[in-house]
Amino acid sequence: MMLALAACSTSATDGGPTSSAPAAPKTSGASVEAAQVAAVEGLYEIAFNDHDPQKAADLYIGDSYIQHNAQVADGADGFVAGVQGIIDSSADLHNTIVRIFVQGPLVGVHSTTSYGGGVADQSVMDFFAFEDGEIVEHWDAAQDVPATTVSGHSMFDGSTASPDRDAKVLDRNTAAALDFLDLAFNQAKAREAVDTYVAEPYVQHNTGVADGGAAFVEAFAGGTPLTGDLKTVFPRTVAQGDFVMVQTFAPKEAGSQEGSGSFDIFLFNEEGKIVEHWDAMQVYGAETVNSHTVWDTGR
Repeated sequence: MMLALAACSTSATDGGPTSSAPAAPKTSGASVEAAQVAAVEGLYEIAFNDHDPQKAADLYIGDSYIQHNAQVADGADGFVAGVQGIIDSSADLHNTIVRIFVQGPLVGVHSTTSYGGGVADQSVMDFFAFEDGEIVEHWDAAQDVPATTVSGHSMFDGSTASPDRDAKVLDRNTAAALDFLDLAFNQAKAREAVDTYVAEPYVQHNTGVADGGAAFVEAFAGGTPLTGDLKTVFPRTVAQGDFVMVQTFAPKEAGSQEGSGSFDIFLFNEEGKIVEHWDAMQVYGAETVNSHTVWDTGR
C-alpha cells in the first residue's frame, strides 16, 4: 500500500491550499520558487485530500511527465491512474505536508500519509522537478510509520522552519551533507563523519537509531567500504534555510536496480554542523513499470 507517487497535502503550519488552488503562474525571479511550492501544495490537496487526481493533473502536471515511482507509469494518465487506485482501496486517504523546500527547479516534500482501515501510516518524501511552471518529473520513497522508535521521537516532529540563508551557506551545508553520507556509507567511516560534521545535541528521527553522534557510530560502524557500481549515489539535493534534503540510492549488486533508497533531511546549525536528521527508506525491486530507474534523470 505504498503511496510512492507524490504524497501529501495540507501544510502543517498554515492549513494548506484549498481545492480551488489555481495553477502555478509562469513568473520570473524569486516568485518562481514560491509558485512551484504553491503548485505542489495544490497537487497534494486536490489529488489526495479532495480525491480528484484528474483535476490535479490538469492544473499542475506537464504534457511530458516522467515518473520514477517504480509502480506508476509516465505521464499525467499514469499519475491519475495510480492515485485513483489508492483512493479506490483507501476511501480515507489523507496527506499532510510536514516540511516543504524549494531550490531552483526542484521542490522537496516530507509528508505523512494516512490510509485508514487499520493500515499503517507512511512517511513519504518526494522530489518534483519543474519546467515552465509545470511539474515534469518525480522521485520518491515511502516508509511505514512504526508504533515506537528507538529515540522516542516520531518520524515527523522537530524543526519545520529556519531563517533564510544566502547561497554560500546553502552550498556549504549541501557539501557537508553529501560528504557526511559518503564518509559514513561509502567509505565506512562513521566515526570520522560524526566527528567532522555533527554537533550535540544531535536529534535523530531515524526509527532505529538513538539520539546523539555516538549512537549513529554504534549503529553504522563496521561497514565495508563501497566502490564502483556498489557505491551509494546521491543524485539530487534541495537546500533551503538551514535544511538540506538529499536523495540516495544504494544498489544491491552491480548492474541491478534492486536495492534500497532513501531521502534524508539534515538540519544544520549556524556553524555548519548537523543537529537533526529525518529519513524515509524504501527497498526497490529490480524492475519498474515506466522503464526508468528510481533515481536517474529522465530528461
